[in-house]
Amino acid sequence: MRGRSAFLVLLILVLTSAVYAQPAPAQQPAPAQPGTFEARVEEFLKQSGQEYRKVQANSWYLLVKGKEMGQIRIILGAGPSQIAMGAVIVPKQKLQLSTEALQKLMKLSYELNYVRVCIDADDDLIVIAQLKDPWLNAGEFRTTISLVTAAAERTFALMRPYLNKP
Repeated sequence: MRGRSAFLVLLILVLTSAVYAQPAPAQQPAPAQPGTFEARVEEFLKQSGQEYRKVQANSWYLLVKGKEMGQIRIILGAGPSQIAMGAVIVPKQKLQLSTEALQKLMKLSYELNYVRVCIDADDDLIVIAQLKDPWLNAGEFRTTISLVTAAAERTFALMRPYLNKP
C-alpha cells in the first residue's frame, strides 16, 4: 500500500509540474542507469516510435497525433515496478461540469477498458492507465499508448459541449 501511495504522489507531481513544461535540450535529465526499471521504460519509449522527452528521472511525456485533440501530450511516470500513463483532457479553467456531463463521463469510464476517466488533484479532467512490471513488455506498452490516446480522443469529443467558451 505504501508503494502505491508513493507512486500516486509521483504521478501527481508529474501531472502538475511537467504537463506543460518543455525543457531546453541542455536541461535534459541524464539517461537511466542500465539494468534499471527506468532504463526498461526508456527502451519501450524508443521502441514505441513516438516522439518523447524525459522531464526528470522516471518521468517522460510523449507527443501523439490525435484527430479530435490535435496533439495529445501523454504523461508517463514510473514507480519502482509500475508505470502510470495519462493525459490531461481538459484543464480545470476550461471545464464546465454539470450533472449531465458527469453522467456521460461515468458512462464513458465504464465503457473504456484498462483506462480510467477521472479528475485529478488540480481538478483537471484526465485519462489514466496503470501497468505493473510483471505485465510490462514492449507490445503492452505500445497497446497502452493506443488505449490512452483513444480514451483521450473519446473523452474530449464527449466533453466538447461542456467546455468554457474563450
